[in-house]
Amino acid sequence: MRQVVALFVVALLLIPAVLMARSGDMEYTVKKGDTLWAISSGHLKDPLLWPKLWRANANVHNPHLIYPNQVIVIPGELLKTELRTGKKLVPVKGRYLPSGTDKPIVPNDVILDSGFITRSFVPVGKIVSRFPDEETIFGRDSIVHVQTTARLIPDTKFYIGEMAEPIINPVGEREVVGYLVKIKGALQITGEENGNIMAKITESYKEINAGDVILNYFPVTPPYAPVVERTPLLSGVIVKVGDKVSADQPRLPAGRTDIVYINKGAAQGIEIGDKFRVSKGVPPHVIIGALQVFSVFDDASIALVIKADREIVPGDTFGN
Repeated sequence: MRQVVALFVVALLLIPAVLMARSGDMEYTVKKGDTLWAISSGHLKDPLLWPKLWRANANVHNPHLIYPNQVIVIPGELLKTELRTGKKLVPVKGRYLPSGTDKPIVPNDVILDSGFITRSFVPVGKIVSRFPDEETIFGRDSIVHVQTTARLIPDTKFYIGEMAEPIINPVGEREVVGYLVKIKGALQITGEENGNIMAKITESYKEINAGDVILNYFPVTPPYAPVVERTPLLSGVIVKVGDKVSADQPRLPAGRTDIVYINKGAAQGIEIGDKFRVSKGVPPHVIIGALQVFSVFDDASIALVIKADREIVPGDTFGN
């Protein structure tokens, strides 16, 4: 009888360990300056997984309000990077990306200029003028007020962005594919002055205006093509065209765009480096070019036009 009781007690003690081993969850203690974006970037190798990390922690009511010594759980399924991607990954300047070449698809400035696509848009705050009659245009080294409901720690860095633009599918039921956020610069919190949060603009890629939003900062690394070229058997629609990578880009006819936004992303199996043919969206659907994906989000991606025989416009299709 004693042996049975002892075995039962041992079994009870083992249950938590078995459950933890099965789930693979990891507890993380928040440090000063941490954000869900930064934690996702560091531990999950993908900052855009922060919404899933937030949903996994019911004790985090506001994704922009986490505090030192707060304990959050990083789900085991999110930690399994190789299972998410289905391929072996190699480290590239601090982030794990499929790599097969020493030359990135696009440089960092194109990543920043093309922005990022999110399902929901929750900025940390916005830039406001220090005085009612002050200029509303700012540049590098300008001192600005930041309006926010979050507690911002001095020396913390944030991106400055435009107000999110909804991307609408130009065909079918014209649903919102996501919200596009363009990055214009960066700022650093310097402290408070008479109850106002002060910041210094440290980087300016475009003209910065009062009313521009501030966003969590994340490291940007150039996207590399995979070792084995992928041409997935799926198709979709080009929902928006962007700016040219370079004004003197030699491979494209004058007036053609270099950047396009498409309505398929990681949830549909798209990965960085994937290549697709581009066809006109109207019959007879002639092939007019090709593109290569360099940024992937949940349900949308951004791609570089690598060939264009005709102008590519929203409503044109891509596929293999």
